[in-house]
Amino acid sequence: MCIFLASFVLAAASVLISAGAASAATVRTANWSGYAAAGAYSLVQATWVQPAVSCASGSQYSSVWVGLDGYNSSTVEEIGTEADCSNGTPVYYAWYQFYPDQRHTFSHPVHPGDELTAMSHYNAFFNSYDMGILDYTGSWTETPSGVAASGPPPSSAEVIVGLPPCDSGCIQPLANFGTVSVREALVQAAPLADANPSQIVMVTGAGQNKDTVSALSNGRDFSATWVRAG
Repeated sequence: MCIFLASFVLAAASVLISAGAASAATVRTANWSGYAAAGAYSLVQATWVQPAVSCASGSQYSSVWVGLDGYNSSTVEEIGTEADCSNGTPVYYAWYQFYPDQRHTFSHPVHPGDELTAMSHYNAFFNSYDMGILDYTGSWTETPSGVAASGPPPSSAEVIVGLPPCDSGCIQPLANFGTVSVREALVQAAPLADANPSQIVMVTGAGQNKDTVSALSNGRDFSATWVRAG
């Protein structure tokens, strides 16, 4: 189990997803895939290997992140990595965001194959959010913190493979990330499955899958596989 609270407290957007209470149902959205659990959770964490994108022409986008809020609220405290295609060229980086505030990127390089763990945490004592990301392969760590726009406590916890928010509210094309494997997805330091999360899958306006999402294995591991850009 890869919880790194011992070394530092990691803690922790996207578009508001229309969904109710946590359930075993599959939710379909334009920009999120993965799992989300509704409830007043204060800690979410996951580990993944940075996927490589296959780029043709044009620009496409993809993210892997963990966050609090956002599933049934208009704010989210999220942190993760990006794998984009910029005019046919792969681009990788790590970032955090107190949505709807702007994203902030880290200067450390991120490469395909890097193993990373990210965490989002609400600190009730200080009424603040502490986020963090650790790149084991690149040997760097960042631990941003701040106060979100919404009042406490958080209303959900998510582990997401998806699209970054678009300022105009548009839905951007999904980069071909192949398959990304997420493991050790934990909520309140327990397996994600214990929070009875909803599975989320990205779909086009015509209802076609942009990717597929596996069932949770061992209550904490899953994968997402790209199908189409959108």
